[in-house]
Parts: sequence; structure tokens; C-alpha cells
Amino acid sequence: MPIQGKILYDWPNAGIEEPLVLSAPDQLGTEPYDVTIVGAGVVGCAIAYNLSQYQLRVLLVEKRYDVGEGTSKGNSAIIHTGFDSTPGSLESHLVTQASHKWPDLAQKLKIPFEPSGALLLAIDGEQEGKLEKIHEKALTNGVDDVRLVDAAEAKHLEPNASSEVRGGLLIPRESIADPFTTSIAYAEVAMANGVDILLGAHIVGLENCQSTVKNLVTESGHRIATRLLVNTAGLGGRDLADLYHGAPFDINPRRGQFLIFDKFCRSIVRRILLPVPTAKTKGVLVIPTVFGNLLAGPTAEDFPLGSPEATSTTAEGLRWMLSSASGLCPCLMKQPVIGVYAGERCNCKQGSYLIRYNDGYPGILTIAGIRSTGFTSSIALAEYVTEGLGEQCDLSLDRDPDAVDSRPDSCWPGWWRKPIDDAGVVKKNPDYADMVCFCEQISRGEIIDALDSMLKPRTLDALKRRTRVSMGRCQGFECRVRVAKIVSEHCDIPLDNITQKGPGSELIAPAHEAIYG
Repeated sequence: MPIQGKILYDWPNAGIEEPLVLSAPDQLGTEPYDVTIVGAGVVGCAIAYNLSQYQLRVLLVEKRYDVGEGTSKGNSAIIHTGFDSTPGSLESHLVTQASHKWPDLAQKLKIPFEPSGALLLAIDGEQEGKLEKIHEKALTNGVDDVRLVDAAEAKHLEPNASSEVRGGLLIPRESIADPFTTSIAYAEVAMANGVDILLGAHIVGLENCQSTVKNLVTESGHRIATRLLVNTAGLGGRDLADLYHGAPFDINPRRGQFLIFDKFCRSIVRRILLPVPTAKTKGVLVIPTVFGNLLAGPTAEDFPLGSPEATSTTAEGLRWMLSSASGLCPCLMKQPVIGVYAGERCNCKQGSYLIRYNDGYPGILTIAGIRSTGFTSSIALAEYVTEGLGEQCDLSLDRDPDAVDSRPDSCWPGWWRKPIDDAGVVKKNPDYADMVCFCEQISRGEIIDALDSMLKPRTLDALKRRTRVSMGRCQGFECRVRVAKIVSEHCDIPLDNITQKGPGSELIAPAHEAIYG
């Protein structure tokens, strides 16, 4: 069994335990890393997972305070088949390949997964006229289990679909999964195989780019030696590429706003409802989730790079989105919305799946433009990139016979396999019967399990993604303070140091700020 990697936070004056804080570079060892991956979204975590299967020294770096906290946390959670990808493109190849891997991958990594299927609906004559070409594109992409349906069958398959439906395309293998657990699972297996993970580290400098061993410089002044650098920083990828004079590419955030409907709405649809796509977007979808809710979204709104409003929702956008979703399923107009969110996809002017080896200098890989299909393709993309690093960057790829590629059954999220349903488990640990979040039925025991898990999450948002605490109807109004107290007591952290998502998001404001604003 490999020696487990380290988890460290580059968090000055941290509200976390001292052993988890990076205070000196030698905590990461004295030897250069073979590969350092900058950006711990689902793609970066997948690459770390795949590289951990080889005899390599690997580091995964993220400027936020949890894995999967950027673009990866705000998607539609769909596992695509690639039926409507551009034929012959790298995206089409990787998405189609990955879609076949997902059922086994989800089982190995203990990721909640449901093969829900999808139905693409045409609701006017113009859209109906496009169905045949969409069907042909799917077959060209190797998705050969799709079939056209007429209006009567479409209504039979989805009784709550619009009465104006003219026909559709049934895509049986479109699926839904838990996007939060996916990044976490990749990272945990990678760490089990010896990959080190550094959170809260913003890379602001790169020294000795032309040398075999390069130095990454963090905002707090730490230097990290590495032979190869993989840039999977998403919307931060351009700034990172500027440090090594990477070839030009233009990226911007494309905002996608979503509505979250209450759980009792889940039975309204049986599968994912898709509109006929446009040249710019797949359109507004109605999506059942593995969590038991329904989603509607996303919008597709482009912003300049660095725009703070790219992750904000708007009343206008949400109204438009509800109207669009109701075109597929009219009864949504009367259903209660319990939450909203906005994700930002990394749109690249030069196209999707931009991959450049030896970009600017030898041993540097740039990955950009991985948009909405990155969640699906992550495992196939990681394998593709690993092979490319061997061929293009002379990375030695010797399999580690002791490496693991899966997580134990105990890693299934508690909300998916509830401890309270097992009397023996509750008898052994009564904390599983001590409910903290009544909306989602999440116990104190599940929160403590998350705190003690391999990546040592220390923010309220990180706990939310692992346990679903505060994700229910009240959106944390009833339980957030108690969760913070549990973190404070269990980890011996002062309550006023507990944060929502890292420094600057403390739950309790200092006294003078609370009084004077």
C-alpha cells in the first residue's frame, strides 16, 4: 500500500489546526515533484487520480479551500453520452468514451449515480424539423441506442411534458450523478496513493521555466519545485499561462443560472428533459438530481474575465429561465423553488478542449475551454492527458502495482445510504441519531465523519458538499450555527474562526463590525 499523501492549507493565521497549515516548504518534502497540477476542479482531480496509478511524485494545488469549489461545483450534474457533440472532435471522442466508463467508475469511487435517461423534445415545427439531423449526429458519434419518438410516445414517456410536443429523441444512457462527491473521490484516491494536496495556495510566480526543474511561487512566498506543470486552473488558467508565456487563448466566464425545486417535485419528470439545442447552448433543461430535487437551467450569459457578477443570480435571468423550462414542462410554473445558484463555465474563444503540451516552455501543459462536458469526460480526459505527458513531455509512466483505484463502501455519502436506517450503526454510535439538519436528515455523526475524512474539510461549504447539511428547504437557516459549533468543538477551532468558504467569509463578524457595519 502506498504511503498516504499529505493535505495542507496555505492559510496564514488560519482558523484550522496547526498541523494542517503550510508554514515551511519542507513540509512538502525536499525532492521536486514529477508533476504539479494547478487547479483542483473535477479535471485536475481526475488527472491526479490517474497519475496516482503510476510511480510518480505528484502535487495537486488549488487556490480555494476545497477541491471542486470553482466551476465544478455549479454544473447541471449530467453524465452526457456525447450524442450532440461535434462529430470527430476531441470533445466528442472523450465524452463518448467516458460515458461508457461511468457506471463502473461511480461504483468504484462510491459516487451516487442514476441512469435516468433523457428525452429531447421538439415543441414546434422548426424544432421538429431538426430531430432527424440530431439523430444522425448521435449515430455518427457512436451513440447508437438513441431513437426518434413521435408526439404520442413522447407524452407517454413524460406525461407532464408540454401538450405542444411534436416529437422527440430518446437517449437512454444520459445519466445523473453527484458532482461534489466526484472531485472529492478522485482526490481521496489520489491522496491514498501518495499524491500531496495543497489548498488555499494562489500561484503568482514561476521561476526557471526553461529548466528541467521549475519553481512555483505562492502568494504567501512558498516555493514548490516541480519537473512538469499541468495548468487546469479553469478561469484562472490565463493568468497562470501568462507566467510561463503560454500561447494565446481567450477565455471568459459563461454564467449559467439554475433553479432548485423542492423534493416533492421530483416525480414530475421521469428523466432529463432537453430542448432542441442552438448553436450557442444546449438550452434550458429540466433535470432530476440524485439528491431528490429538480433543477431547471442553465442560462448562457457571457462576461469579461474577472467579473464578480458571473456567479450572481438575477431576478430577470431566473424569470426567463423558469419561463423557458416551463415550455418543456408547464406545471413547473406552480412548483416551489427552494434555492438558486449560478455556475460559470470556462468559455474559450479558440474552441473547446484546448490542450497544449510544452506550452511556452518544455514540460508545461495547458488545458483550457473544458466547458459543460468536463464533468462527464474527466476520467477519459485524464487518461488522454496522462498518455500525452508520456509521449510529449517524456514523463516516465511505470505502473504502481500497489496503487488503489477505488474507495471503500464506508465512503458512500451518508445522505445516499443513511446511517439512521441501520439500527446497528446507530446503536454503535448514537451521534447518527442526533439530527442537525432536519430538512435533509443529516446527523452529527455524518458531519464528524466528514471532518475526519481524508481531505480534512474545514469550511461550512466543504461540509455542505459532502453531507448536504444546509442544502434543504431552509437553506441552512435552522442548522448553520449548530454545524459551526460542531466544527469548533470537534476540531478545537475558535467559533469566530469558522468560515463559509475560507478567509474573509467568517460566520461571526468581529464585534466592531457587527455593531458598526
